[in-house]
Amino acid sequence: MIIFGTATVLSAFAGPGSFRLYVVQSGSMSPALKLGSVVLVEPISWVKGIISPLPTPIFEKGDIITFLSGKDPLTHRVVGIEESNGQFVYQTKGDANKAPDRQKVYEKQILGKVIFSVPYLGYGVSFAKTQMGYIFLIVIPITLIIYSEILNINTEVRRIIAERRKRITLA
Repeated sequence: MIIFGTATVLSAFAGPGSFRLYVVQSGSMSPALKLGSVVLVEPISWVKGIISPLPTPIFEKGDIITFLSGKDPLTHRVVGIEESNGQFVYQTKGDANKAPDRQKVYEKQILGKVIFSVPYLGYGVSFAKTQMGYIFLIVIPITLIIYSEILNINTEVRRIIAERRKRITLA
């Protein structure tokens, strides 16, 4: 439960320029990244910091990157690099896809480089983000904790009352 909670928080609330977790939503990167995996993405600002300031591409062929495709993040492998008007443009492809992606990826679209993945953890993270997941992982445990504490308080109050009655009868 702690792992799911941490993964959910990091995937939903990480700030700009920080490491992020994303859930793999398709099988396009199979077998490297299975459907339902969680990937840890190193932000582009960190990657840029370790590369020389010379005009070289930030990523290399073979790197797996996460980038914005429309409004949604997409994770694919870099298969080609071109230079266009002083900036680098990347050709990407899902490992399970036969052809490269139609759209080239500009550096401003890239969220970061995948540095780690955990297979199948994403199913739990995705479930935790739903209403039913919230109920099962937050509401029910909190309700059980509150109920348990009410029982403990009730038992303690009865014990204190019984002790006072004993003192009164002895006096």
